[in-house]
Amino acid sequence: MTMDALMNTDAMDKLQRQLELLNSQLALVAMRQQKTDELFSEFMPIMREVMRSATVRLASMEQQGYFAFGAESLKLIDRVVKGFSPDDVKQLGEALVPILETVKALTQPEVLHVAAEASVVLQNAKETEPLGIFGMVRATRDDEVQKGMAVMMELMRHLGRAAAIVAERKQRSPLADKRSKLDAITGAKKKKKHRTGVEPATNSEPPSIASRPAQRPAKGEPVTLDGVAFSGDGHLVDAASWSKPLAEKLAAADGLQLGDAHWRVLLAARDEYEKTQASPNIRKLTQLLGLSTKQLYELFPHAPGRTVARLAGTPKPVGCI
Repeated sequence: MTMDALMNTDAMDKLQRQLELLNSQLALVAMRQQKTDELFSEFMPIMREVMRSATVRLASMEQQGYFAFGAESLKLIDRVVKGFSPDDVKQLGEALVPILETVKALTQPEVLHVAAEASVVLQNAKETEPLGIFGMVRATRDDEVQKGMAVMMELMRHLGRAAAIVAERKQRSPLADKRSKLDAITGAKKKKKHRTGVEPATNSEPPSIASRPAQRPAKGEPVTLDGVAFSGDGHLVDAASWSKPLAEKLAAADGLQLGDAHWRVLLAARDEYEKTQASPNIRKLTQLLGLSTKQLYELFPHAPGRTVARLAGTPKPVGCI
């Protein structure tokens, strides 16, 4: 056998072995594919059952309101995140244990029993006979009544202490500080209402100067609110710093809601001030707008001339107290 014939024989043998290896690998791949197909064929009914069960479960949860509850919960979380700072959440976390201890104390069986008895008393309140002074005195002879009064006094003492703490914290808060500045600017103060038993007389004419309540001017040093400076008498230091949102804020502090008629007066007052560098008084406003004094008082019940000047961002009119 020649050399060429031997080389051809070796090449053929090598090729034969490669073909046999490839054939065995193809057979292995085919077997694996067959097993995969069998697995899928067995697994698909299970998947269909899982999907059907999940669909039924999700539909039931939707009908029961789980998804709507979740959506509202997300909105609540969003409001909490926007309305509270990380420090607030930290303080809540530190106070969580005392809160839970308080809830635990309030849900003790004896406390719930007392609450249940109190609810029965309230439900049957119509059947309870009223007590006079002497009846109350006689009732205080009962030991249980005396004990209850002592408990109520102790509760009131604790409530008063808690109210004082809350009031002190409010006074230290930035919002309370801003509110006090706004009150200083607007001259707001609390007024006590006395019942006289006599209805106020309706009069078509505006109240006389003597009968009108005098507006308390804001005294003291100039005040700055939201970057805007106000003089000691509650008027803008710089009329150019006036804006409509500022006027609405000042009006709200006076209990006024500005409508079209109010804005007509305020804008006319500003226009007159820009022309003459003097704030118009009530007489001038009636001439400019064709309104009566009564109509001005209906729009601005308390000291119309000065109120208009303060809301319009102009100085106090000459002659106003």
